[in-house]
Amino acid sequence: MAVEIITRKAVKPSSPTPDHLRDFNLFLLDHHAPVAYEPLVLFYSSFQQKFTAAHRSERLKRSLSETLSRFYPFAGRIKDDASIECNDLGAVFVEARVSCLLSEFLEKPDAEVIRKFIPAEIESPEELAGSLVLVQANFFPCGGLAIGVRISHKVADPVTFCTFIKAWAAAAFRSGDSTAVLPLLDASSVIPPQNISVAEPASALEFIRERCVTKRLVFDASKIAALQVKAASESVQWPTRVEAVTALIWKSAMNASRSNSEHLRYSILSQPVNLRRRMVPPLPEHTIGNLVGYFASCATECEV
Repeated sequence: MAVEIITRKAVKPSSPTPDHLRDFNLFLLDHHAPVAYEPLVLFYSSFQQKFTAAHRSERLKRSLSETLSRFYPFAGRIKDDASIECNDLGAVFVEARVSCLLSEFLEKPDAEVIRKFIPAEIESPEELAGSLVLVQANFFPCGGLAIGVRISHKVADPVTFCTFIKAWAAAAFRSGDSTAVLPLLDASSVIPPQNISVAEPASALEFIRERCVTKRLVFDASKIAALQVKAASESVQWPTRVEAVTALIWKSAMNASRSNSEHLRYSILSQPVNLRRRMVPPLPEHTIGNLVGYFASCATECEV
């Protein structure tokens, strides 16, 4: 299966950022966010074949431009460790053509192929270099569409990522009031930095591809429900779906690790937590930034 890049351009905000908002201070936890981009791929069937690929591309770019006006820091560039220059240079928008049908790909998704749907980081030209948001619209001959999005972890945790995608979708489909998803951009003033202690800044996430294996696991609803019942205990009477599946994967990983050793070994699982609901008082879900904490659990295979 081939993915051919057709065009690459910058999509700028539909309205200029006011001068008094040109410097955006990062939230304290943003300073220590990994130097990496969070990836996401959204698949859409050909339910609206009356629209051509060119029409859908323009619609995506127009709605992205409108969304960047509200999420104006995302259209800027990292200035230093503490701020973003909101210069309206925009996001990267790539158009690509896929050689197979969407249904053929979805029958047996391949992790290596999915990477082709995600835009690569841009080092040149200068206007596109350092973009915080990168988008790749992959058009299938059947009318299907895969939208690959990458957002810098310096400005967005997974919750912020979802807020941005929801706002973009509302603008694209004109469903109700597209301005309903308004970001709260002043997290740095809501939480005083001196009240939080964090570790040293995270370095870039580097993986040795030859030593990494990606596998896709599918759990249906009934199997997850059975896992929840099996994982229940006196302390956690009804574990969530995420907790049940995570426990299974953790236990399996420890079991695989023990195959090389006769002795039980302790294992540590680090779980990210959305801090917005846990603040006093709680912060709105659309608060932008890296409001993520981590808690670690240490156990042996027998204890999980």
